Amino acid sequence: MHGVWQDVRYAWRTLVKNPGFTIVVVLAMGLGIGVNASIYTIVRGVLLREPPFPAPDRLVSVETTSRKTGESEPFGCSYPDYLDFHDRARTLESLGAYTETTTYLTLGSEPERFNATFVTASLLPTLGIRPERGRLFLPEEAELGKQYTTMLLSHRVWKDRLNSDPGVIGRTFNVNGRQRTVIGVMPDHFNFPEIADFWLPMAYAANEDTRGAHYLDTVGRLKPGVTLAQANTEVAGIARQLAKDHPKTNDGIGAVATDLHVKLVRHVRTSMIMLLFAVMFVLLIACANVANLMLARASTRQREISVRVALGASRGRIARQLLTESVLVSLLGGVLGVFIAYWSNDLVLGSIPIELPYWMTFTIDGGVLAFTVAISVTAGLLAGLAPVVQGTRRNLFESLKEGGLQGGIGGGHHRLRNGLVVAEIALAMVLLVGSGLMIRSFLRLQEVHGAFDPQGVLTGSVTLPVAVYPRPADRIRFFEELLPRLRALPGVVDASAAAYVPLMRSMSTTGITREGHEDDGPSRFPLTNFSFVMPDYFKTLRIRVRAGREFTAADGPTAQRVAVVNQSAAKLLWPGEDPLGKRFEFGADDTAGWCTVIGVVDDVRAHATNPRVAQVFVPHAQSPGQTMNLLLRSSGDPAALAPFVRNILRARDPNLPFYDVRTLPEGIRQAMWEQRLYAWLMGAYSLIALVIAALGIYGVMAYRVAQRTQEIGIRMALGAPQSAVLRMVVGQGLRLTLLGLGLGLAGAFVVTRFMASLLFGVDPNDPPTFTGVALILGASALLASWLPAWRASRVDPMTALRHE
Repeated sequence: MHGVWQDVRYAWRTLVKNPGFTIVVVLAMGLGIGVNASIYTIVRGVLLREPPFPAPDRLVSVETTSRKTGESEPFGCSYPDYLDFHDRARTLESLGAYTETTTYLTLGSEPERFNATFVTASLLPTLGIRPERGRLFLPEEAELGKQYTTMLLSHRVWKDRLNSDPGVIGRTFNVNGRQRTVIGVMPDHFNFPEIADFWLPMAYAANEDTRGAHYLDTVGRLKPGVTLAQANTEVAGIARQLAKDHPKTNDGIGAVATDLHVKLVRHVRTSMIMLLFAVMFVLLIACANVANLMLARASTRQREISVRVALGASRGRIARQLLTESVLVSLLGGVLGVFIAYWSNDLVLGSIPIELPYWMTFTIDGGVLAFTVAISVTAGLLAGLAPVVQGTRRNLFESLKEGGLQGGIGGGHHRLRNGLVVAEIALAMVLLVGSGLMIRSFLRLQEVHGAFDPQGVLTGSVTLPVAVYPRPADRIRFFEELLPRLRALPGVVDASAAAYVPLMRSMSTTGITREGHEDDGPSRFPLTNFSFVMPDYFKTLRIRVRAGREFTAADGPTAQRVAVVNQSAAKLLWPGEDPLGKRFEFGADDTAGWCTVIGVVDDVRAHATNPRVAQVFVPHAQSPGQTMNLLLRSSGDPAALAPFVRNILRARDPNLPFYDVRTLPEGIRQAMWEQRLYAWLMGAYSLIALVIAALGIYGVMAYRVAQRTQEIGIRMALGAPQSAVLRMVVGQGLRLTLLGLGLGLAGAFVVTRFMASLLFGVDPNDPPTFTGVALILGASALLASWLPAWRASRVDPMTALRHE
């Protein structure tokens, strides 16, 4: 131990004597370690930290799979299917279901919108959660017809909006037009599934009409000793039996039991892993750079090392000293990295415009500090390995016979340094290509506006409670009377309403039964996204009608049922055929009759995180929903219309809130925050990698020039022009650059295969991205080579000849 501390003290004195070298290597290591610590903090908070429930490893979700549409990921259950899994699964101790919704109630002077979750009575006990006050739902409170009487409050609403009222249990509130009694207050910070203000009991009619609607999420708890594989086998068997019992809705439908935590983070797992690999590349580039700098420094210490060997120091003792210096530098970089992680985490989390799920916590605690120490030591060993190998394998006694700076510098030394530069360029190439693809994908996602025009459009949501508007005719009349008043507002060019707005909210999924394809086997019931819209919807958003027409006021509840499909739906449902006039039904037993296609429109991406998919639109008057998003296109500032819309709604129904009000471009920007953040982070890490790689090339070429100063002086004294010196030095840098670019391109072709699911409108082998990155990296490398060459070409021959 005494020898180790002696090495540390000597290494510290050596670093203090060379402040310039120390600052550069600590900064390089600090950047690499800092971004790794930052991303690890985020990855740990999302992927590695299990939800805060008792025995979280036993929590699973039963999900649906489909052979009909080639869905790559499982999706939700229908309510009847959930009941069957609940009753038949013997590997599960319990099973609950939930779905998120919007509620409104008046706590102040205005009605407000809140996030609510409908849950079965078994869900919260399955999670192992108990209320802070009161009790949970009783089974009879979640029965059909009895589910409108009780509610659970979140701790946040109880504390912030009700001033921690100790008598809250038993109080009643008007929720969506129904009087509900508070029976409990949930624990602090519990907001499952993500952000919830209230929990309401759920009960629906279970029949064949609802079996094809997959909208429920489930949570089950495995019995003690039961494995996930056993649960998977059982639920798959239940799904096969349901397919036999209900062939119209369940043929081709399977089921899988998924670890709950895996399901909750599924949509971000690939992106998180991609970011983790990106910062690892940055650290490897930093290690290669520091190794190069330490090689250069070690070469100037050959005589010192030889003297120490001559005095009895073993090669192992020399190796330990060099590694100690490298690890010490890396640990100092780790200290800087912690501060960088603190700063970058605040920057990243501050840029997220939404409230994150309560179970995600991002703190730089002991686990993160331990990770930082571990990667600091590992990076130090990696960076110090090359100087150790190069410095201890030579005949060190020859250095005592060689004088000057150049003593002991051989071809192997140069090859090792050149190899490190090539590795830096190759790693930077892979990282920059990945970053370029992410950025181009984000730009393409924004270019999807070309399929519609969001500029000048105001959007906001209105929810009609069933208690106040129980009949479909009531909901139809409300919106049909509302739209003319909105269109009459000054500055309004067009106005409409829809259940879903492009890029802002995911559409619902349903099965389609096509006329003439009732007996096509598993393909007879393809799944599509659907939305109900009002007349002038496509006109208001400037979505082009490719064929046929859009909806009019004549497409009312008593008229022939009609639909408009997008191009993807037309290709999926009627490949190679004209879809106009084709007929289909929603679900397996659609009692309303056949629906006729009257129009085909351009594809518009439904949601920022979903690919462009088949979409079917139906008139609101023929399928009236409770929640509609108003769309008003203005000739002026669309935001100025919001107060007028609220006044019109207040005059119509003073208890209705107008919520989520924003301009459509603002809504789209917020919806795409995740893609924007990933692109920004990848770009930032790539810029760091580019700078470090360029500095590495500059360091190698500057060192080469310093070693060959005398040779350059002789060449110039013999008449070599400056241009020849420039070509010689730049040519060496160019060869290293081309080799690194070639290896990097090959690596990028392999790595980008795993990014395909994250890209929109960009091929993983996108030629412009590969070409552009190669040019940028090549130009940076050439500039880094040219600077030392330029300095070399200006050397005074007489000064160079005296150089030692």
